[in-house]
Amino acid sequence: MSSTCRRLLQQPTSQPLPSDSYVVVILAALLCALICVIGLALVARCAWIRRNASSSSFTLPQYSDKGIKKNVLKALPKLTFQQTLSDDRKLSSDCAICLTDFAEGDSIRALPQCGHGFHVKCVDTWLKLHSSCPSCRRILVRPMKTT
Repeated sequence: MSSTCRRLLQQPTSQPLPSDSYVVVILAALLCALICVIGLALVARCAWIRRNASSSSFTLPQYSDKGIKKNVLKALPKLTFQQTLSDDRKLSSDCAICLTDFAEGDSIRALPQCGHGFHVKCVDTWLKLHSSCPSCRRILVRPMKTT
């Protein structure tokens, strides 16, 4: 009995893997390594792009749309609407803000950059909150750069 036990202990219990199994294990390990390398490359690329974007010397100017100042608003010209004035200046016959037609004698404000006309009350309310034309969104006053 002791000889039988010795033989059982001396015999290998697991059989060696065939060579095809080694290839599968190696391919699985290589696939995992490839996925890890691609992931690290993507993380590094995102970090590089983010760093360059924040330290870039080329930035688009950011204009805040907080409206124009009262003194600039008062400097914009006021006109009295007349049909002949509308024909000469190519003004529309209605206010694009309140959507009502201009009547003879209405106070209107024609914006100098684009020529669009609006009731004074309508456009002044708009320009207190925005720095652009309500129709074409052209910026009326650009903020001065402070250095």
